[in-house]
Amino acid sequence: MKSFLADLKLEDPRLLQPVKEFAGEATVVMQTVWPNLIIQQQSNTLAARQLVTRGPETFDLIWTFFGYADDDDEMTARRLRQANLMGPAGLVSVDDSEMMELQQRGVGEYREGAAVVELGGSDVADAPHMITETAIRGFYRYYREVMGI
Repeated sequence: MKSFLADLKLEDPRLLQPVKEFAGEATVVMQTVWPNLIIQQQSNTLAARQLVTRGPETFDLIWTFFGYADDDDEMTARRLRQANLMGPAGLVSVDDSEMMELQQRGVGEYREGAAVVELGGSDVADAPHMITETAIRGFYRYYREVMGI
């Protein structure tokens, strides 16, 4: 990789120093509630990520970060610091916004039809690995049913 810089480091390494809040807890948890709403925990950030369409060629990506009422000052500071990993200019999630924009451009060309972006088939079945879109396809199958599409 030509862009790899071995001596590159964060000026404040606390950004990448999460603490476990609960026993057996994973460090990354994301739950899609509906196609436009994701609730997430990454490190100690807690957030809701909402996609609001504004028309065929534009959308807003809204991030809402939160904590617990009984968080001490140190945990609040940690959550705020780690929020720099997420959000519209986040070091980790900036590619999420870019990917949504690329998808919008790709499917936006076909205004009179339906666009389908597919990886690995179209069925909803068990797989012996985690690299599958089965859960996503199952979710959208149900979404289309509920929405009458």
